[in-house]
Amino acid sequence: MISIALVVLLAGYGWAVSWRLRDCRVERRTAKIVTILSKAILFSPLLGIAVFAPLFAFVLKGELPQRASHAILVFALWMAATQFYLYGLAYYKQRGKVLCSGIGMMFSVALAVLLTPLDRYIHLIYSHINRYAFLLGCGLLGVFYAMAFVRQKEQNKANQ
Repeated sequence: MISIALVVLLAGYGWAVSWRLRDCRVERRTAKIVTILSKAILFSPLLGIAVFAPLFAFVLKGELPQRASHAILVFALWMAATQFYLYGLAYYKQRGKVLCSGIGMMFSVALAVLLTPLDRYIHLIYSHINRYAFLLGCGLLGVFYAMAFVRQKEQNKANQ
């Protein structure tokens, strides 16, 4: 149950960091790579679906609900780490913001590494909430897409 609380805590922390950074301008030196990375984050789920759908359909036929919810959650955790890395790049001159981003990135990576083995994921998360694990993973993805949307909206407002 603690691991579920940690995932929810990560989502809340990510939202708080995103909200705190909404009015900041991206540093000119890293603006190009930040834009490219932002677009990659937005389109990465399509790549994930293209890879995992045939894999689940033809290769990994057993334990489909566990495997699919595991893939969604771990994917969301890696996306969260990438989003925090993006924040670190975008605001590299502001130490407090880089520190918050670094903490979030390390937290995301630690959770992703902890939950990557399927047996451990089933023991720590799936055995407690069963099929609701899909909601946990999709909710985490939703939070980080909302973070990206808020950041993009504020950047567009600042650039006008």
